[in-house]
Amino acid sequence: MERFNSEKMPRGYDHLPQSEAEWLETGKFNIETVTVNGRGIKCALTRGLENEPLVVMAGGIPRDQERRVKLPLINKLYGHLAIKLLDKNESGLLYNQPSTGGSSGEWGKETIQSMTDVLTGVAEHFYKNTSASTVSLIGTSAAGYMAVNALEQLRDQEIKTTKLVLLSPAAYPKAIEEMPYGEAFTEFIRRPWNIAESPVFPKLDKYVRDGGSLFISFFEADDPPIPQRIQEYYRTFVQRLYEEGGDATSIIIPGVAHNFRKIDSQENRNIVDNDSIRSTADALINFLTKTKDE
Repeated sequence: MERFNSEKMPRGYDHLPQSEAEWLETGKFNIETVTVNGRGIKCALTRGLENEPLVVMAGGIPRDQERRVKLPLINKLYGHLAIKLLDKNESGLLYNQPSTGGSSGEWGKETIQSMTDVLTGVAEHFYKNTSASTVSLIGTSAAGYMAVNALEQLRDQEIKTTKLVLLSPAAYPKAIEEMPYGEAFTEFIRRPWNIAESPVFPKLDKYVRDGGSLFISFFEADDPPIPQRIQEYYRTFVQRLYEEGGDATSIIIPGVAHNFRKIDSQENRNIVDNDSIRSTADALINFLTKTKDE
């Protein structure tokens, strides 16, 4: 396979690595499969200095089987962000969710809780492996809900989580946490339910009140998959936390739909906006590396 060479591209060509091979050519990523709860979880690590934070990035989970199998280990946002974190001496950890991409697992048995346990397991493993000072979590879509649930589990392991980033986060009723992540799950969450009763909000409230820093973003066109009523509830919730003195931020990423897809592109053509990815990564770097005094 021919290697990507930016010098061969026309002036102004907009490119971010996309395939795993391209990301590995940067020489920044170490690939490792870690066993967590009987599953082989494929991970990519950018190793910073010891006694610096570790940022663990959890991606969403497509329900389509073909997409799950082909799910990349390193996506554009997380890959770009992990490399930028190295400039700040911080480590970045990306992984394939159980039963997706290069990770093993039995799809019909995976639940929000079982995948939360895997997130906690890989975070704990690489926290020790990198001799990190703290852990920061990033979760996209359903993995945003998992990241919130992982906070208490990491606290039980005496691992301090100082920063939490939720990108297009889902909100669910408590009843789905032990439900296999499939058709029955989808049918259940489409029934009418009270968003305010989702356990994600009291957990976030406690996290921020205890001194944690929270960053939430949605795309300009994020419905589907995140219903507008859930987006609005999150934004109002974050505004309240901020007005009460909490370190909580909510933003809208303009000009793009879910997963940075250009709004004017056909849904079956996944044309992403690389400028939006870069600007989002810059915003996240500022958040993840800022100190409380800044």
